[in-house]
Amino acid sequence: MVDVLKSILQVFFGLFVFDRLSINLHTVIGIALSLIGGTIFSYLEYTDKQKKSIISMQNIHDDEAQNQQNINTQEITSNSEKFLDV
Repeated sequence: MVDVLKSILQVFFGLFVFDRLSINLHTVIGIALSLIGGTIFSYLEYTDKQKKSIISMQNIHDDEAQNQQNINTQEITSNSEKFLDV
C-alpha cells in the first residue's frame, strides 16, 4: 500500500516539476490506469498474504490440538497400564 501511495506522489510531483509533459486525455487515462492497476495488484497481494496467514494459523492450531490429543491418549494408556499392573 505504501508503494502505491509513493507512486501517486511521484506521478503528481513529476507532472508539476517537468513542464515539458503535455497533459491531455491520453496522459490522464494512462496515469489513471497505471495507478488503478497498481492499487488492485497491491490489494490482491495483501489479501492473498492474509489468507495464507490465516490458513497457516489454522494449521498450527490443528497441529497443537492433535499433539494435545496424542498426549492425552498416551496418559490414558499409561494410567491403564498402571491400573492393570496392580
